[in-house]
Amino acid sequence: MASSPPPIYPVPTPWVSSLVTVRKPSGKLRICIDPRDLNEALKRSHYPAPTIEDIIPELSKAKVFSVLDAKNGYWQVALDEESSVLTTFNTPSGRYKWKRLPFGIKSSPEEFQRRLDQTLEGLAGVKPVVDDILVWGEGETLAEATSDHDRNLRSLMQRCRERNLKLNPDKVKLREQEVPFHGHLITSQGLKLDPSKVTAITKMPRPTDAQGVQRLIGFVTYLAKFLPKLSDICEPLRKLTVKDSEFVWLDAHEKILETLKKMVSTAPVLKYYDKTEELTLQTDASSTGLGAAIMQNGQPVAYASRALTDSETRYAQIEKEMLSVVFGLERFHQYTYGRDVLVQTDHKPLEMIVLKPLHAAPKRLQRLMMRMQQYHVKITYKPGKEMYLADTLSRAYLPYDGRRSKTEMDAEQVNAISEFISTPTIEDIREHTSGDADMQKLMQYIREGFPEKGRIPARLMPYFHIRDELTLHDGIVLKGQRAAVPLTLRKKMLQRIHASHMGIEACLRNARECVFWPGMNAEVRDYVSKCDVCQTVGRKQQKETLQPHPVPKRPWERVGVDLFQFKDRDYLITVDYYSNFFEIDTCENTRATTIIKKLKTQFSRHGIPDVVFSDNGPQFAAAEFEKFTHEWNFTHQTSSPGYPQSNGKVENSVKTAKQLMEKAWIGNTDPYLALLDFRNTPTQGIGSSPVQRLFARRTKTTMPMNTALLEPDVPKEIPQKIQKEKEKQRRYYNRQARDLPRLSIGDTVRCQPHGTNTNRWKKGTVVAEVGNRSFEVETEDGGVYRRNRRHLRKTPETPPATVGTDDADQGDAPEPTVNDEPTTTTTTPPAETAVKDDTAGQQMTTRSGRAVRPPVHLKDYVRE
Repeated sequence: MASSPPPIYPVPTPWVSSLVTVRKPSGKLRICIDPRDLNEALKRSHYPAPTIEDIIPELSKAKVFSVLDAKNGYWQVALDEESSVLTTFNTPSGRYKWKRLPFGIKSSPEEFQRRLDQTLEGLAGVKPVVDDILVWGEGETLAEATSDHDRNLRSLMQRCRERNLKLNPDKVKLREQEVPFHGHLITSQGLKLDPSKVTAITKMPRPTDAQGVQRLIGFVTYLAKFLPKLSDICEPLRKLTVKDSEFVWLDAHEKILETLKKMVSTAPVLKYYDKTEELTLQTDASSTGLGAAIMQNGQPVAYASRALTDSETRYAQIEKEMLSVVFGLERFHQYTYGRDVLVQTDHKPLEMIVLKPLHAAPKRLQRLMMRMQQYHVKITYKPGKEMYLADTLSRAYLPYDGRRSKTEMDAEQVNAISEFISTPTIEDIREHTSGDADMQKLMQYIREGFPEKGRIPARLMPYFHIRDELTLHDGIVLKGQRAAVPLTLRKKMLQRIHASHMGIEACLRNARECVFWPGMNAEVRDYVSKCDVCQTVGRKQQKETLQPHPVPKRPWERVGVDLFQFKDRDYLITVDYYSNFFEIDTCENTRATTIIKKLKTQFSRHGIPDVVFSDNGPQFAAAEFEKFTHEWNFTHQTSSPGYPQSNGKVENSVKTAKQLMEKAWIGNTDPYLALLDFRNTPTQGIGSSPVQRLFARRTKTTMPMNTALLEPDVPKEIPQKIQKEKEKQRRYYNRQARDLPRLSIGDTVRCQPHGTNTNRWKKGTVVAEVGNRSFEVETEDGGVYRRNRRHLRKTPETPPATVGTDDADQGDAPEPTVNDEPTTTTTTPPAETAVKDDTAGQQMTTRSGRAVRPPVHLKDYVRE
């Protein structure tokens, strides 16, 4: 056995209990665990604990007694490795295990008693019961008994030194001729009943009104089977309860009261404790007092009562009821410790609160529940009308003795709310609570107990289901450690919660630390989601699932085009979606006429495609290009502005072309040979080269090649192989992607900036859906933009008030990140989909996709 507090060690283990920390009155923290789940799995050991009946036969000649107490008894028991691992508990900095026996473990009493008996085995005149040690001396005279006592005490001290058993100097009763020990008074004349067992009865004050007399009669009637002629004795008292009769307490009534006190505090009413019988503890709390009675087979063993202190009278009713349970357990410790106890209470919420994790209970209840951990109790509900003993004792209690209770001292530390909320905020809550009729009614329910569910006003109904968690502190309603905010203060509290403009979950985590009201989570979410500042400065959205372009059935059916630069020169790339074969043209400039000329050259060589896909560059949005599409009979589709992923095939081809050209330039080699080799290299997963898929043959390169390989040979199942590769890419890409909710015309959205140095999302309204995941949005400045779904964030805000004029591009900020995988957005040419304004006449489409309308007052003028 050891004397120092038990160390804890970090350890990884799948079995873990919750950590509970409590601040002591000294300011230090007490580390505890919540072992209820562990206790469910433990098999309790059976070890016969000694009782007073086992000791009595050895005390026939004893005249001098001492009582000592083992200090922090459990902590003096070392744990082996297997048991130590089971006591693991979690903390923010990792998991730790106890090396010494902690409080609250189901098998702790038996294991401690076993080791204490082994430690003190063989000592004369020494008997341990639980953590109390009785030492006595025998002799014909007091002197002989004292000498024998001292010899036995010295032997005990020597054994304690040898076995490193530490005793508590504050709980020593030394060399006395009568000592209280486990519910009895041990004296040199023999065993007597401990007066403290019946003090609550013998000093019970007389009734002061008819209700008090009714309680007294109910109390003794509960014990009627042990009291002969009770009806005759109580008859004069019953006359005091007659309706409309004057209440006058006479000497005759006083004599009856004393007779009843004597009858219920002596045998046969008061029975001796029997360790083999079931133990029941009845407890009750009134507005000003506590009462408890320990019983076996319906017969009382002992009574206890006390007045509440001034601070305790302001407790919530559930706290008073829990306090009465702890009071009864600790007052009858010699009976309740180390065995199963059935606790009966008339406060039903106690049944549920004790099932909650310790950290989820309100602070004051948490302390009381921790004091209960050393006892093995089962709390059950019993109607108050069937609990006469505890009910009467809690109302006819012993006066306050002036000593501060442990609970009252702990209560000084309960003001944990001040650790989270500033004093001005507390004052605001207290002031609004005092002026709120609903909160005042709620406080009354908390103090006096909630009525039946059907009698509670609808506005207070949300509190009914959490009534076991509600307490009062200095004019404030608390749910656990969180202050309940009155209705009139909630808007202001929402502003404080979101003052730093953190996200929804961060605001909720912050709010859950210190405040509460019904529906708070939903209100915080709604408030933050409608915050103009947060919606303006938004983060990019989750990437959506991949939507590949449809697989062409033949070469040159679908092509993509784009411009790029290399060494200050402009190039046009044309990519076949079927073969992945691309052509590169040098461009003198990037005007539409030049681009059209280059495309005509390619189309005259390979044929006219069905679909040409491009971005929204001015070359492709020009009227000349629209005319070209009609004359050459192909469909022109464009991607959403600022979303190059939708033209991923071309983007990847541009990257490949630049790499080939860069390496050729650095290595001083022929870039055309590099392009030739690329076109003849088989594609991974398909088995044929781009040139084979386009021309159905290989082309000759500088590599040695059998002429048979140059003969025409149409590759088989190309669309199926392409589809298989696309499906593989899609599955890989979609692991971290999800589709965003659908948008409808009229939805209020925030539009991600594109094209300027600002990151402020504009508020707008969806006015058209121009393709898959592509929408036109009108912003509050009157501008109309085309955007991909990923650049639009739906918001519960009110729609913007748009203006009708706007002749300058307000611009948007660039997309901060670009995904590597392509998605498809199909539209018709911009000239055909531009938003019309009959009053403005003409309009232009910028490269960003924005439709710019001239002012209304210029409608009669032609713009050049």
